[in-house]
Amino acid sequence: MKKVTLLLVLTVCAISLKSQNRDSSAFAGGDWKSQIITSGVVYKYCHFTDSTLFNSNQFISVIEIDPKTGRGVSIQPSPVLKETSSIASENGAIAAVNGSFFRFNYTVDTISYNSVDYIRKNGRQYAPNTFKVPWKREQHQLGALAVLSNRLYILKADNISEWEKYIYAGEVITSGPLLMKEGKKEKMLDASFYTTRHPRTAVAITYGGRILLITVDGRSQESAGVSLKELTKISEWLGAKDAINLDGGGSTTMYIKGMPDNGVVNHPCDNKKFDNFGERKVANAILVL
Repeated sequence: MKKVTLLLVLTVCAISLKSQNRDSSAFAGGDWKSQIITSGVVYKYCHFTDSTLFNSNQFISVIEIDPKTGRGVSIQPSPVLKETSSIASENGAIAAVNGSFFRFNYTVDTISYNSVDYIRKNGRQYAPNTFKVPWKREQHQLGALAVLSNRLYILKADNISEWEKYIYAGEVITSGPLLMKEGKKEKMLDASFYTTRHPRTAVAITYGGRILLITVDGRSQESAGVSLKELTKISEWLGAKDAINLDGGGSTTMYIKGMPDNGVVNHPCDNKKFDNFGERKVANAILVL
């Protein structure tokens, strides 16, 4: 009986390893397009149309930023819900992705900026975390992006109830879940938010210190979207040391200044079409300045 069980385990492991190798090979061998946006900022994208990546079609977009050129990112909250492209263009951004999680409220909100997650900008708190259960963090409050002296950090929450308030940085936004920290993959829960395929947005930092803004389109035949485990693999294949999940679904948007279709280069899905016009209005964005 033990031999049979061991054989089954070894067989499952072999199949899983073969699948991982197939996916990583498909990712590396994809028809990646690359374009220099400006000094220190490169846009890359690939449309996998033959179901070779995770047995599905996928459209993946990446903005790669080299901080050594003086480029960095900034957290930008908005008191009224706006498209990522609008938040970016109004603040003179070169590029942007949507930010963290929020509530739908189409009136002006200067109290919490419609955010359900902590936001600090220029040293001022714009929004606290919203807890359904007192001091129990939601999955989207398990990590944070922090910007100090134009340098980006991806941080992991500890057990202090108001942990983010003690982060020494001028700009902070909580999000999550964390995907990778110091090269180690974070444990994923067996819950729908983690396992179901959706459009996803992530931020990562590579071993070489480059910043990656990542979107994966979803909810269409042309691009299925990914689970958080699959998003972690994509981050890893891109060379990430640290990576964190941002708001996804209909919020997932990537903007690049000067591009057609109002600068939207991915395929936001709120209009249920695989085009560049389905942007959702959001509460905050991550900008490249």
